[in-house]
Amino acid sequence: MNREIIKSTEDFVKEQLSGVESGHDWWHIQRVRNLAMHIYSIEQNGDPIVIELASLLHDVGDDKIASEVNGTILVGSFLTKEGIDRDIKEKVLHIMENISFRDSFNGSCIRTAELNIVQDADRLDAIGAIGIARAFNYGGSAGNAIYEPGNGPREYRSKDEYTGSDSSTINHFYEKLLKLKDIMNTETGKRLAEERHEFMLSFLAQFYSEWNTGE
Repeated sequence: MNREIIKSTEDFVKEQLSGVESGHDWWHIQRVRNLAMHIYSIEQNGDPIVIELASLLHDVGDDKIASEVNGTILVGSFLTKEGIDRDIKEKVLHIMENISFRDSFNGSCIRTAELNIVQDADRLDAIGAIGIARAFNYGGSAGNAIYEPGNGPREYRSKDEYTGSDSSTINHFYEKLLKLKDIMNTETGKRLAEERHEFMLSFLAQFYSEWNTGE
């Protein structure tokens, strides 16, 4: 039965994310799912069906890509239609409502093993080589500058300030990406984040070296 539910969920997600920018498309979802299940296989903590469903569904209705859609209502209706147990549905929706970095501006939330794993998986896909590619892809789609010398990283006091920012993509490294290593939840997530974090530091060093050549 679980495989049938997963297949229905995959089809639902592919339909919902059809045509979105490639940093949040099906392949992002697939990578997060694989990372989450890998973390679960090591940590052996939480409900694997909740982890897999939440990994698949976490970006449905995300306001970065579909501001006109309420993701939790849409996903809640889908899970109800699929006959998903109420406890599982509530756990999935809880993860969706608290997974994003910008949700941290809302204060603390109830931590669960499943949230910790899916959030780590999503954060891992935001850093390293793929994270760099995603950052510039999203920045370009939003019309943000690659880099603006003299305009440094910003400090945000609220979710609205953060989501409404037009800061450069290089600033985004300091405003979010370089912070993720230190806020991983699981020991596996922390270990996997180390190499990706170091790669971003190397990239930035090379970027500045090339930018400043000839000055």
